[in-house]
Amino acid sequence: MVDASRFIPTPVFREKRRAQLARVALRDARGEPMEVLVRDVSKRGLSATANGPAPEAGDPVAIHLPDGRELWGLVRWVEGRSFGVEFDTSG
Repeated sequence: MVDASRFIPTPVFREKRRAQLARVALRDARGEPMEVLVRDVSKRGLSATANGPAPEAGDPVAIHLPDGRELWGLVRWVEGRSFGVEFDTSG
C-alpha cells in the first residue's frame, strides 16, 4: 500500500512575469479594434482588462505594440472583462 502522506508534489514553476500597466491596441477575432490595459506580461503571454466586453476564450487576437510590432495569440481564459492571451511563439 502507498502512503500518500509522504508524497511531495513537484513544484510547477511559472515563467517570470513583469507587472505592466500600459494601454495597447488589440484586434479581436473579427478584426475589430479593442482598447485594453495590459496588467502583466511574460515571453509567452499577457493578462489584460478590456475597456468594454472581453474577447471570448479561444478567440485569436492581434496585439499591436507601441514599437510597431504585432503579436498574435489565443485568449486562454476570461473572467469578466479580464482575460489572458497566450502568444504564438512558433515563428
